[in-house]
Amino acid sequence: MEKHDNIPRVVSWSGIRIVNDVLDERSNPCVQTLEGRIGPLLKGDGSQAHFIEMPPDLYCEEHSHATESLIFTVKGRWVLCSSGRRHLMQPGSLFWFKAGTPTGYEVPFFEPAFILIFKGVKDDLDDKGFLEYLETLQQRLEKAHADGTPFKMSELCQDHPARIFARSLQDSNSLRPDESDM
Repeated sequence: MEKHDNIPRVVSWSGIRIVNDVLDERSNPCVQTLEGRIGPLLKGDGSQAHFIEMPPDLYCEEHSHATESLIFTVKGRWVLCSSGRRHLMQPGSLFWFKAGTPTGYEVPFFEPAFILIFKGVKDDLDDKGFLEYLETLQQRLEKAHADGTPFKMSELCQDHPARIFARSLQDSNSLRPDESDM
């Protein structure tokens, strides 16, 4: 698809909003956090969507959210973890989690993974407010990291379940070198 600099990021018609390219780094606002590049996409009357581009080597331990979500993998591969169970997510995969269900995210591959998060509830934040929230999130994540919380697969011990699962994927050409060499 050809990109045009004069095409607006969001097109609005009566009752319609269109994001022209969810992958366009230049036009979609975002904040870089330890969990990846995160930014808002759309808000409807009672729902919303945002994106996360998770970097290679990401490890995000299981944590819960107050609202349910549907998460669609646009590009890249990553591993979903919940209650210690792991599942390889690939482009085109979609999953749902119930409010309060802990989920973790792991990217033991060379390439980043880009996901869309759809929430069936809308918070009160506009895009600017969401970006400000992400900036405070980044500060909390940096503090947690400084206090010892791992945010990289490479920070985990060799016998950590995330690293064992990554090695089990048997696609050594796409795993990071420290995962495929084990």
